[in-house]
Amino acid sequence: MKVSEITLDILKQYLRVAGTADDILLKAILAGAIQFSVNYTGLSEADLDDKPDMPLAILALCSDMYEVRQATVTGLQINPTVAQILGSYCQNFL
Repeated sequence: MKVSEITLDILKQYLRVAGTADDILLKAILAGAIQFSVNYTGLSEADLDDKPDMPLAILALCSDMYEVRQATVTGLQINPTVAQILGSYCQNFL
């Protein structure tokens, strides 16, 4: 699977979400996870498709964004698996 092939149905299956009540939110979360990955790595969206483990990072980011919907931030932490995947492709070395 490629990042561009992650559909709303695939995301809902991964998150174990039934129904359509959260569809708009889930679409925004998917777009946000992809953009976060682009910003974090410095890769383009097309480049993300060339990385075989990137869909896992995107889905894990979506899970975190969906499950943790709070207004306060207690610490800036990223899922270790996501950090490992994104970090292995990171071109942003500032």
